[in-house]
Amino acid sequence: MTSARPHILNLLKIVIGLGLLYFLYSRLEDPASLWQQTLNANRWMLLLALLSHALAVALSASKWWLLLRAQRIRVPLSRLLAFQWMGIFFDNFVPAQVGGDVLRGYNLAKDTHRTADAAASVLIDRFTGLTAFMIAAALSSTTILLTGGLPTPASSQELAFLRFIDLRLVALGSSAVALALLTALALLLSRRTKVLVERILSRLPLGNRVLPVWQKLAAAINAYRHAYPAMVVAGLVSLLIVVVTSITIWLLANALLPGSINFVQVLVINPIIAFLSVIPLSPGGLGVRQVAFAALFVSVGVGAELGFLVGLLQQVITYLVSLPGLVLWVRGQRKPKE
Repeated sequence: MTSARPHILNLLKIVIGLGLLYFLYSRLEDPASLWQQTLNANRWMLLLALLSHALAVALSASKWWLLLRAQRIRVPLSRLLAFQWMGIFFDNFVPAQVGGDVLRGYNLAKDTHRTADAAASVLIDRFTGLTAFMIAAALSSTTILLTGGLPTPASSQELAFLRFIDLRLVALGSSAVALALLTALALLLSRRTKVLVERILSRLPLGNRVLPVWQKLAAAINAYRHAYPAMVVAGLVSLLIVVVTSITIWLLANALLPGSINFVQVLVINPIIAFLSVIPLSPGGLGVRQVAFAALFVSVGVGAELGFLVGLLQQVITYLVSLPGLVLWVRGQRKPKE
């Protein structure tokens, strides 16, 4: 029964994703028109969206490379690009518990034989990225509220359930999450946190086994404590990734319906989607992503139908961009046997 549990959980994730997708699709006013709209979309803008998404992956690997240099870990950027692409593939196609971040850390540790440093770099990379996304969401949503007021939600009666996301809620929630992430990052880099965790672990029954692992990880994280230039540059690259991934969504929406959404509105939507994608409810956020897109498009005054379609196209682009990760992973699996 124990061995069957992971398979049942993975199957449940797939069912959740497909169920959410069908639930939303079945409530659209005219689903057939969406496919016609896709066929009539600007193909050059769709191609640019694909390229901008691939650029974001490359930028993510570059940011990771910068963080590793702060730890004096010299890994070729080409290797990190391979690890990044493999991680994205696993995030989107493998519904198991091994996510992309785990795979990235594992591959780096295998290459460098520095497990704690690899884990610390992935952890800091994730924290800086999410923090940048949430700051962007807080600033853009607040800007819309201060300059244009609260948009009138655009949704039909059949899709009224999507109006649960209010722009004021997005502004407040993203600000709170950004503050929480900054606080968590500060705590991670704090020596007091290291000492406090050590005291707690020393009093737990199995704490002596975990304590050495924590001490190595804490020492690796501490390397970033005074690496101010690397942390600042990593933060700036994270903001650039926010912009590039937002360009992807803007291109998709305007390829389908020119002038439908402006870039500031996209800067509200994109970070929330990125944050929700971290929650492993379904493979690659399938279903969850489309519902979130539809609801967020409604919150900024754009139609839910367009949001659903943009979310679906972004999912397809994410799948396409992540496919090189499969090739790289297969090559890596075959290499030791040769």
